[in-house]
Amino acid sequence: MKHLLQTIALALLIVGCKMNTSENQNEITMETKTESLTIEQEQIAIKKVVMQLFEATDNRDWKAVKETMADSVYADYSELGGDAAFKTPDEILKGWQQLLPGFERTVHQPHNFAIWVANNRATATLDALAIHFLEDDFWSVFVGYDTEFIKVGKQWKLARIDLSLYEQSGHGKLPMKAIENVQNGNIPDLFEAKNVAGIEEFFTSLEGQNLEGVLASLDENVVQEMPFAPQKFPKSLDGLDAMRMQYTGVMDYSQRYRREYFGTANPNVVIAKFNGSITTGEGKPYNNSYVGIYTLGEDGKIKKFVEHFNPKILLNGWPGLQPETFSIHSAGAKTDSGVAMQEVTFSSNGVNLNGHLFTPPNFNEEKRYPTAIVTGSWTSVKEQMPDEYASLLAKDGFMTLTFDFTGFGESEGQPRYLEDYHIKIADILAAIDYLSKHPNVDTNDITGLGVCASSGYMAHATAEDNRIKKLVLVAPWLHNAEIAKMIYDLRPGGTEGLLKAAKEAKTKYAETGEMDYVLAASELDPLSAMFVPENAFDYYLNPSKAAGPKYANLFAVSSWEPWLTFDGISAGKFITQPVFIVHSESGAVPQGAQEFYELLKGKKEIKWLNEYNQQQLYFEEEAVNAAMNEVVNYLKK
Repeated sequence: MKHLLQTIALALLIVGCKMNTSENQNEITMETKTESLTIEQEQIAIKKVVMQLFEATDNRDWKAVKETMADSVYADYSELGGDAAFKTPDEILKGWQQLLPGFERTVHQPHNFAIWVANNRATATLDALAIHFLEDDFWSVFVGYDTEFIKVGKQWKLARIDLSLYEQSGHGKLPMKAIENVQNGNIPDLFEAKNVAGIEEFFTSLEGQNLEGVLASLDENVVQEMPFAPQKFPKSLDGLDAMRMQYTGVMDYSQRYRREYFGTANPNVVIAKFNGSITTGEGKPYNNSYVGIYTLGEDGKIKKFVEHFNPKILLNGWPGLQPETFSIHSAGAKTDSGVAMQEVTFSSNGVNLNGHLFTPPNFNEEKRYPTAIVTGSWTSVKEQMPDEYASLLAKDGFMTLTFDFTGFGESEGQPRYLEDYHIKIADILAAIDYLSKHPNVDTNDITGLGVCASSGYMAHATAEDNRIKKLVLVAPWLHNAEIAKMIYDLRPGGTEGLLKAAKEAKTKYAETGEMDYVLAASELDPLSAMFVPENAFDYYLNPSKAAGPKYANLFAVSSWEPWLTFDGISAGKFITQPVFIVHSESGAVPQGAQEFYELLKGKKEIKWLNEYNQQQLYFEEEAVNAAMNEVVNYLKK
């Protein structure tokens, strides 16, 4: 199998790839709207490039494919056994042309886009379904793409593409047949789909909420297969009775489908690419993307159809279903573990913050529980490592709170994506205010748990507020101006250049209401907040990890001044509460954690988990569980 994936990858890519008067305030508002409109237009343009890339590939229009690419593209298909390298567009096309034309049809369905634009740089994450069809058989994959774009003149060009393989199905050796076809000059023709009346009856009946019409379009022995269906959802439906039972439940759903058909060498096999716009009986939107392979009988009725869809969208939108864990990571507590989560809001300096409150299994409203506030890395949102660690703590009997800081995620606040320790420390103290009024919180047992960069913020909050009874830091990034200078002097313009840019951005925002942004993470842009090539910040970019619609990959340029001048280490001198640290010498700035630890005068413990690196302690199940075992054991002493 490994050899097969290497062969597929080799063929797919021989690539590695501010104003006082109301008049001035109106000007600010208009300028901000114009800026937002421009960003939206840029996002649309980038999405069009992605759609052109895949549609042209499916149509074997290699010139149009090449037009989407920069002169050099970094591509990483290593999850299919290939390499990761910079390649020219011609080298990329050469690899694709060794495989893809050997299929009768390839159909790519990119969807679930999250696009972030900063000047002439952008990142985009997306999911995709890809069907490869040959000789009445198929090989299908469900993948995620992490991409970067640069603007060349007025055109956006693909500069990096990184594939994450989620699932695959079908005939795994089919790509070998396609390669042989190309090698032998046996290139199948692209056929137009003509026998679509039965499939159209199926879709129009769904849209008309006509169950009998749906059933009339199906053969009595019809089989529907759903290879990417998640647990607790059927993988297959056999016969009309099973279809009636399944589709009866959706007849009160408002449904619309945008569809496109593709033919194969067999006139009775049709591939449909379609997008659903559905409102459930509960009034909840459910918008998934699909690729279906339909086999028709001589009477035009559907005998079999293989329906591929995004299982993550299904879990988040389908009635009765829910994601498997309370985090975008698999390491979070399971949603069927007895832990419950509710959305909450509270105010920080007049700004509404959105949070998640987790309660333990068998929660008793008459009891008070030990409680923790959990915060994550810089630029992060609650759905990332905060919800992960908070849900696991809840499973062990704690109440826990996560929230989006001012200007991040689902919380209010302008400017957006401003990493400012003054604001973030104030937000943590506001969270303490909220918890201190909650009837189920044991106010004598509140812990502040900071992960990564928020460790410094949580440390200062603990020094300022004795309502925090214990401080726990996991994989803490703790720096001062001296450490920051050592790190950031290596960046273009060095520390002084970043401070100058921050001052200019702050002045611009005060005068115009417009903030300058750079990408928060990039593998190509040295001006991004987090830049180290070759997957060093893959956590923030990869849709299989933390990237996606919830996380905005943007960083306010004025953030550099508070970030570079912040001293998270010195807070240790003023903390009297017990402190527990879990870190790794392979993690971020361990010398900062050690300096902080030495300044602590009260009870303190430190545990080094040197077998894990920084990002593993963010999301990898083994590493997170190892850290949480240490934390829970400490808190339950």
